[in-house]
Amino acid sequence: MAAGLGTRSGFEVADAERKPLLVLLALFALFIVIVLLQMTSWMPATAAAWFYERAARLLGAANTPVPSLAVDAERNSLLKAMACGAIFLMVRALGRRAFRPRLFLMFFVASAVLVMTYGITMQITTNSCYVGGYLKKEGGYSSLTDACVMSGTFVNSNSFAAYLGMGIVAAVALIFAPRPQPRLVLYGYEEVEGVIASLTGFRLTLLAICLFLLSGILISASRAGFVSTLVGVGLAIGLLMRGRWRSRPELTRIFLVALVLVLVVGLFASGALISKSMKAHDGGNRLDIWLASLHALRESPWLGWGLGSFADIYTVLQPPALTQANDLAHSTPLELLVELGIPGGIVAFAIVLLPLAVCLRGALRAQRGSRYLSVAALAMPVVPILHSFIDFSLQMPAIEFAVTAMLAIGWSRAFASQNGRQRQFT
Repeated sequence: MAAGLGTRSGFEVADAERKPLLVLLALFALFIVIVLLQMTSWMPATAAAWFYERAARLLGAANTPVPSLAVDAERNSLLKAMACGAIFLMVRALGRRAFRPRLFLMFFVASAVLVMTYGITMQITTNSCYVGGYLKKEGGYSSLTDACVMSGTFVNSNSFAAYLGMGIVAAVALIFAPRPQPRLVLYGYEEVEGVIASLTGFRLTLLAICLFLLSGILISASRAGFVSTLVGVGLAIGLLMRGRWRSRPELTRIFLVALVLVLVVGLFASGALISKSMKAHDGGNRLDIWLASLHALRESPWLGWGLGSFADIYTVLQPPALTQANDLAHSTPLELLVELGIPGGIVAFAIVLLPLAVCLRGALRAQRGSRYLSVAALAMPVVPILHSFIDFSLQMPAIEFAVTAMLAIGWSRAFASQNGRQRQFT
């Protein structure tokens, strides 16, 4: 599809798109080169060489020292990164026609509702301690005494909250989507909808879905998920309402009513969130993990320990006070720096920040009728990206691939008008 096999516009590149696209492709190519070099013996000896020498003394033989501690894990991580690149190219080619991004938003909202429904089902049947046949807690399970926080189809409740937050942002964007056809009035077509006329069944359903998903975030007790969702929704509403606050003062009243509904839902569903927020010691273990990660970064700051090798180096540097095994840094940017080194981490950050900047450009320049797609493409990825600074939601494939697709949609919408293919929404 990205090569033009599934769409007639796969090869098209707008004049304004050419330079940023070349920069993005160059950054991605540089990222792949860095990862491949980590798996070769051509690079200078790093701190990982000691572990290979130690293995040779203990086992009598060992592989040639390379910067990566776990080559197999690095190959797997590289394949996942390349899959994200393929998704970006494919969705970039398909996202130029507005009905496809709109359809993607609707399917994403439906998937978030499905995830939340599954979470309620597991809450009723297993007190949220199981995801399918997987037991989330250590030890045995008793239906009388054991209870876990809601996490839907995710093992981690924070990733669950980030996914629902993206669903809320998608629903908010669809609420602002214009009608397929303007409403016929006595002297032509109505250009601006009144408040009553705008309250269609579709929009009321989306509003109910927002409250439904918000209750899941509150029950999951994810504080970072709640805050990042508020930021994403606030960003979306702020961009969607640009230039409308003075011309549509009645929308302020609607937002006040919506805020009251959110507060009512919060009173009934925020017990777990408030209870978790009262525990001052909750983030202690995470801070210790970050300190151990910084120690690993200091040991190999330029070439890192290998993409996907965090679990191996953390096993060596894990503080004695922490007895539970851990394979993630609970901070995706910090984990990337540990695995890729500072230069490689900067390249990885640029690969994400460049499409985000393009999406912001598109959201600011989009016409009012088509703005909701560009805004959704920017605000939805913001939720897990912010959340990933203190957790690992962005490393979950379901979220990672969805973020890649949304960035590609925002990229294609930002340059849609440059090639004369700006179309009306259906």
